Amino acid sequence: LRLFGGIINLAATYYHSMTFDQVFTPEMPASFAYSTYYVNSGRVDNRGVELNFGVDLDLGPVNWKSNVIYSRNVNEIKEMLNATINGQEFSSDQLSVGGTTGVQMWLTKGRSIGDIYVRGLKTDEHGMISVGQGTGLVEAAEVDGTTESLIYAGNINPSWTGSWTNSFSWNGLHLSFQFNARVGGVGVSLTEAVLDTYGMSERTAEARNNGGVLVNGVRIPKVQEYYETIGGNGTEALGAYYTYSMTNIRLSDLTIGYDIPVQKWQKVIKGLNVSFVGKNLALLYCKAPFDPELASGAGNYSSGIDYFSMPSTRNLGFSVKITF
Repeated sequence: LRLFGGIINLAATYYHSMTFDQVFTPEMPASFAYSTYYVNSGRVDNRGVELNFGVDLDLGPVNWKSNVIYSRNVNEIKEMLNATINGQEFSSDQLSVGGTTGVQMWLTKGRSIGDIYVRGLKTDEHGMISVGQGTGLVEAAEVDGTTESLIYAGNINPSWTGSWTNSFSWNGLHLSFQFNARVGGVGVSLTEAVLDTYGMSERTAEARNNGGVLVNGVRIPKVQEYYETIGGNGTEALGAYYTYSMTNIRLSDLTIGYDIPVQKWQKVIKGLNVSFVGKNLALLYCKAPFDPELASGAGNYSSGIDYFSMPSTRNLGFSVKITF
């Protein structure tokens, strides 16, 4: 939709898609010839909206273009495993799809793909962390292979994403930049857990300098034992203490260019533009100790778990565009 002679541009998109036959690997009984079978079953619905607002305006000799995009997607698991293999029926409304003893992803009928459940410390009937009398030690909470014994940490997917792009042009000079925002979603850093286990993190240093770890409002001197318990060398980490918001805002693109008036000197080349280009230049807001956009793996259910992820990189370069 274009308004005021094309100065204002509006667009909106709504979608609702259904995806069938996800891949499941149900646990096979010992009587079966194979320990693993791949089964297609289930249904996942995705609903979402994308809103686009744009401006194209001349401010005297300067042309200004601005564009704001808002996107939101919600997924819901409508059907889970329901299949027959070698005459035996397999069905489930809930299934663990990966993780560790302290950080797990579960698929549950009626909920969303990307739900993370974590393990915490053992607590008493009042919700206070249990500390051993005389020993000053804490213990990991017991788990029984169900979500009831775990803590729901949240979903890895953002509540919404957005971008804001601006470009300015004046006498052959061009400037454009884009901000991206990812709002919502949680992730778990097993990297931080490993650093805690070996006493190499800033928080362990602070605890040692302060004479103990603050538990239930009281400092306990067993710093090494405490962080070995919650850190668990990463693979046994208690995810409740390493869950972070993955909300982040970044300057994702910056371009500064100039159209060289080459036609003043010759007629073969119609246009020549040289530009400085920058990508992923600055992370303006991020509370997680990792780049949320990089906390993902190759599998469908490993996104949102940071385990010594490579640091994000800032890319700087030049481009030359020639038009004949």
